[in-house]
Amino acid sequence: MPNTPNSRRKAFKDLLAAPGPLVLPGAYDALSARLVEKAGYPATYLGSFAAAASAFGLPDVGLLTLNEIAEQARRVVDAVEVPVLADAENGFYDVANVWRTVKVFEDAGVAGVHIEDNLGGKHTSAPAGLLPAERMASKVRAAVDARTDPDFLVIARSDAAWVEHDLEDCVRRLAAYAEAGADLVFAPAIPAAELARVRDRIPVPVMVAGDLLDVPGSDEPSSTIAEYGEAGADVVLLWYTVIGAAAKNVRAVLDALRGGADVAGVKGFVTEQHAFEAAMGYDEYEKRSARYATVVKGQEVPA
Repeated sequence: MPNTPNSRRKAFKDLLAAPGPLVLPGAYDALSARLVEKAGYPATYLGSFAAAASAFGLPDVGLLTLNEIAEQARRVVDAVEVPVLADAENGFYDVANVWRTVKVFEDAGVAGVHIEDNLGGKHTSAPAGLLPAERMASKVRAAVDARTDPDFLVIARSDAAWVEHDLEDCVRRLAAYAEAGADLVFAPAIPAAELARVRDRIPVPVMVAGDLLDVPGSDEPSSTIAEYGEAGADVVLLWYTVIGAAAKNVRAVLDALRGGADVAGVKGFVTEQHAFEAAMGYDEYEKRSARYATVVKGQEVPA
């Protein structure tokens, strides 16, 4: 079966229907997405946090445009064969124009996007607040109406539990967004115990952030992946872990080298070169080269 955007979207829906939660590591670029795929995960994700940091060295404070995020998503899609979910921020436009966001991400080949009710400042000390629930529900309806592939997922995200620490408002919002047509809802900062208590009030599949540091002063999430699965989460998104691991290990290598270590001294932090090349497809290139090689005056010349 050809690997097309539609086939990947159908594959993601099959993953949602499978037993247990889908663990979804977030990539930050094409290389990391390929590593996620090589590790055996059946899908991956690109968030605005990782896209802003990896592509531009910027904080996730609303600086990226629709086309900038969508182009990074397109690179991720092109690098792998598994489905890719993407972060569409707040939809980038008002209700009447959100159709363009859906079109751009559909054209990029992603399996779906999440659109949020957060007005900005998620990772700062001064969040801007939330879009009124009725307005957000209209935006969800507009996004659903805009898709041309019925298997393209429209995911509605509410940050009421994160920004306003209001679980009841978050549940009301998620239910309203589901009624507006969202295929899936996303609720960061709901601990597993709280999700278990309200899960039956949310009528569609639920995605949670499994690596959000949602306890002040802690460097660990309040709930484990297993706990989220037991609480009824359908997707456990790891939006930060992969880029966080990359940053820590690169910094460790650079600090060690600057401190006087030789290359051999940092070998444990560095992927062996031939293994890296294998993951990037050098062996496929060699097969193509051999297949199309020509012979000139008794010598084989690569194509």
